[in-house]
Amino acid sequence: MAKTQDYLSSGGSIEKISLGESGRNTNEPRPRPVFTMGEASGSKTCLIDVVATIDARKVKTNKSKLLTRTKSGRHKKLIYDDFGEPLREVWINESGSRER
Repeated sequence: MAKTQDYLSSGGSIEKISLGESGRNTNEPRPRPVFTMGEASGSKTCLIDVVATIDARKVKTNKSKLLTRTKSGRHKKLIYDDFGEPLREVWINESGSRER
């Protein structure tokens, strides 16, 4: 705010612009866009060889496969009493039979 006051006290003025009014002068033609779709560019360089050389320099690493856990068909199941307290662990086979 202090810089604005300094600007105004040194003779500067601020114009009030209404909402929606453009900052561009409407009497001048619009500036030409930098990139146009219709123009053909100059000579193009083929980068296939360059990309191939960069890829050849990359260090090839052998990523080991993640070890997958083999399901043995057995898992532990907790047996609870009537009050929800654990009593014991029981091994359950894939077929559903119990082992102790």
